[in-house]
Amino acid sequence: MSNTGTYSRTALATRRLRTAPRAAWFGARARNAVKRPWRLIAAAIGVFVTVMLAYLFLPAGVRGARNLLRNDQVERRDTTLLATRERNARRHLASADSALAQTRLASAALLALSNPQFGQPMPEQRDSSRVASQALRVLIERADNAPLLASYRALAQSPLLRDDRRVAAQVAALVDSMTLIERERDELGGGATVDPVFVALTTQANEIGRQISVIAKQRLAALERQHAAQAAPTVASPEGSPVAIVPDSTAVVLARQAAWISYESARRSLEGVRAANAYADSAAAQERARVQLAPLAVLVGAAVILAAVFAFVFSLLDEMRSPRVADAAEAERLTDLRVLGVARLRTVPAERNRRASDRTIPPSLDPTFDAYRVLAWHLSSQWPKDGIVTVTGDDPMVAATVAANLAAVVANDARVTLLIDADLALEPVRAVLALPRSPGLAAVLANRRKWSESLIGVPVGRGRALDILPAGGRPTPLGPAESQALIGEVQRAARRHDATIVVAPLATVKKYRAGDDVVVCATLTRTRLSTLARTVATLIDEGARVRGVVLWEGEIPVAQHGDAAVVVSNAA
Repeated sequence: MSNTGTYSRTALATRRLRTAPRAAWFGARARNAVKRPWRLIAAAIGVFVTVMLAYLFLPAGVRGARNLLRNDQVERRDTTLLATRERNARRHLASADSALAQTRLASAALLALSNPQFGQPMPEQRDSSRVASQALRVLIERADNAPLLASYRALAQSPLLRDDRRVAAQVAALVDSMTLIERERDELGGGATVDPVFVALTTQANEIGRQISVIAKQRLAALERQHAAQAAPTVASPEGSPVAIVPDSTAVVLARQAAWISYESARRSLEGVRAANAYADSAAAQERARVQLAPLAVLVGAAVILAAVFAFVFSLLDEMRSPRVADAAEAERLTDLRVLGVARLRTVPAERNRRASDRTIPPSLDPTFDAYRVLAWHLSSQWPKDGIVTVTGDDPMVAATVAANLAAVVANDARVTLLIDADLALEPVRAVLALPRSPGLAAVLANRRKWSESLIGVPVGRGRALDILPAGGRPTPLGPAESQALIGEVQRAARRHDATIVVAPLATVKKYRAGDDVVVCATLTRTRLSTLARTVATLIDEGARVRGVVLWEGEIPVAQHGDAAVVVSNAA
């Protein structure tokens, strides 16, 4: 057991200067910072609001917020009519394809009646050749009317130009050159001013397109000469057989070609409008990205992360600036005293309410709790000769709760026990045990009542009771003469009891005490290390015998007033 005698202020200060392991000290500070959630939440909210306001006050943040709040100003073209036109053109094209297929089936049936080995070429072959020629003529006209690279590229992909190897090789070389020029031109981009290089590349590409058009016109002229040399659309049958008249499908082919042209025009118009809308959306998105630092979701997420980090850092810095008690080992290392127990509020066990005598015990008393029993055992091993133990601390509610439970444990050990509330200002014992208001100690000091008339009995177990002398309440503090009178009255009452537990504030205990044995109470994560060290050093210098430290863990006890609970603030 550690020495509990008196120490000089110099010796205690020397012990306090002994540094703890750095990792253990920082770990204790971090635990204290995390165990104060309300401080963390308040700091996190403050940092979050600060980050958001700082973003809004930046120029980019102002533009970004205005861009988010205002309506979308992107001009988009309506594609409803174009989509309807494209669907109608597709239906007409499907109908024309069906009509052409039926016409060709009818022609095939008629030709089956005759011998296809005689006569001139079949009408179906002439129709296919004419369809291809008509398609090539449409592509040439389109290239002449709209001299764009897309028109020249579509002309180069015509089947009639790819059938002839020589022509196909020439067209492929021209298309490759035109693609390279177009890629180089796209890399330059269209600026707000006229770029001579851009204009030269466009001119060169158009010249290559015109060469493709010339080749296509030559191919079309050759096909037309071939068609003119062919015979009339009749099929000669063997001698003595009837002549099969094949219906002319030119009108059906032309109708199908017109439907295809209409469909292609509608499809290209729809795709052009959709591409323009997509480009407008992309330009608007780029503008929003340029004027806004980050999207709103990313900004809020970053603000939350920064709030959590800075809240913990601020709480840790505050804890490091003014460290608080983290655990029993730190309290023992600081004071060089034994930690007599770690008390807390706990749920009353169910077996305690089985007897009627147990149900009459106040809710704040828990004499079966191991922490209070160990505390009483430590004090009973060297009980003071005068029988007086003073309990004090920086929080009066914690000191009153520990003293009341210590007195209850001692009373259950068949000792005549007296609990005195010497805190005349706050009356913590009356608040903790929900005692009725009475004159108490204040009336005894004023010679208005006797001790026997002011005592209140409180049951603490089966057939056991505790005598309590409440403070009685007094707005003004005691003077030196009244404090000496209080000491005399406490010592006189202690001679009639086996154990006397006194609850007194720190300011009173440091100067006036009825007995030298003192138990100091501290609250984990609340009591500052400097306060605890200064209290113990002052008490030792004033001649007190500090028996040890009791730590309180968790929520602070509350004052019971009937059915309502009111938190008593720490006036120390």
